[in-house]
Amino acid sequence: MIRKLFVALLMMPLAAHAEESIRLKVLSFNIWYGGDQISFDSVIKAIKLADPDIVGLQEPDGKTLQIAALAGYPYADQRRHILSKYPIFDSGLGETTGTEAPPYSIAGLDPDAVAAWIEISPGKVIAFANTHLTSDPYGPELVRDGKTLAEVLANEADTRLPEAQALIDGLKPLADKGVPLILTGDFNAPSWRDWTAAAVAARPAPAFVVEWPVSKAFEAAGFTDSFRAVNPDPLTTPGQTWTAGRPYPYVPKGETFDRIDFAWTANVKPIAAVVMGEAGNPQNSLSVTPWPSDHRAVLTTLDVVPIPTPALITVEPRPVREGGSFVIRVASPDGGNYAATIYKRGETVPLTGISDVAPDDRPTIRLSTLGLPQGDYDAVMSDKDGREIARTRFAIVPADGHATLALTATVKPGTDIPLHFTGAPGFKLDWIGIYKKAEPSVYNYLGFAYTGARINGDLTFPAAELYAELTPGDYEARLLFDDHYEVLAVAPFSVP
Repeated sequence: MIRKLFVALLMMPLAAHAEESIRLKVLSFNIWYGGDQISFDSVIKAIKLADPDIVGLQEPDGKTLQIAALAGYPYADQRRHILSKYPIFDSGLGETTGTEAPPYSIAGLDPDAVAAWIEISPGKVIAFANTHLTSDPYGPELVRDGKTLAEVLANEADTRLPEAQALIDGLKPLADKGVPLILTGDFNAPSWRDWTAAAVAARPAPAFVVEWPVSKAFEAAGFTDSFRAVNPDPLTTPGQTWTAGRPYPYVPKGETFDRIDFAWTANVKPIAAVVMGEAGNPQNSLSVTPWPSDHRAVLTTLDVVPIPTPALITVEPRPVREGGSFVIRVASPDGGNYAATIYKRGETVPLTGISDVAPDDRPTIRLSTLGLPQGDYDAVMSDKDGREIARTRFAIVPADGHATLALTATVKPGTDIPLHFTGAPGFKLDWIGIYKKAEPSVYNYLGFAYTGARINGDLTFPAAELYAELTPGDYEARLLFDDHYEVLAVAPFSVP
């Protein structure tokens, strides 16, 4: 049903909009491993100082909801790491449904549900996505270290370009139809517009012209580099976001400096774009002290004309704790009356909900988990005639938030590792690592795989993702959250 709704949206006529545009401020901010490296408080101060309407976070390490609460954002998408002053809805079912591991750039998402919908005015939405591309090997460092142009381009083709293409493939159908679309992120690749002959000649270190493929691919697909659109000269406005120091003000010897944090847009008018960072740097328009990240942030002002909302439903929070309550929030096309009903996943008997409600009277309803045991559920939105028009998934987990991880079959040398987990937080980059038994260093994993941002599910850990075949001995799988190293559950196993 969701894919049918997605197709239906793409078929909507969007050519003529008499509405006036709405001005938005958008922040792209890599906060550096949870913001703990220098000052988490400064992360919050920086966001409050910028006062954006929407924030795309990179490297929040499981702190998306905490940052939203502290910075004063009522809405957050923990799979895409988005904070918003406006209601956020998923463009899919609210969790990964595919079995294939997607590229890192869209980890935790289905390839056709890369963006979220943000309802920036009643009944009107824009599409918003957020990403982080692989960092290493880093292209400008290859240039610094004497690699040839062919070697530099080959590295981009092997690393970041496929990740960029996954984003383009997921977002271009919306852009082509006229949907206002914003993509923030740390792309770990410069723009070709910053590496022209004139710009390269002005660089402090030896370099050569590089038509960086990620930026070329986005432009070829019809996306706009919003910073360069309003600051066209890289000599007068370099906009460098890497690096503010690691930690500030320390800059390693031989470091490269570039603009690698972007807000790519489609069907949106860029108005202004500035860099936030450390005090005393003349290129930075806003600063807090100490600056909390190794990246600078990019604050972009945009004019958008939102499109009519499709039917949307979401459940908050995700996951839901047993014994607590949860909110169902809807966006109803044309303000029509709706029903919202809870079902056990895969079943057809309604358990609880609300019916025949006008969204101007009640666009949200809070329900209790009383009578709803732990497990997987669907929230279904129906129109006044009882037809399903939207669906989302959620899970009820133990009240103490305890996660579980277990093997579902014996592991032999060279075979995959079948696992089942429950109660994961559902963050974008929740992951499972394989370790030797009682390995004290969380860095010493033997291989890792992402959970797909699911709360409950099965994961067959591919033997190919291990750095070497497991020899006979004792091991353990560990469930960790959001590319961080906090262990949530452990499953010991032996290889005979």
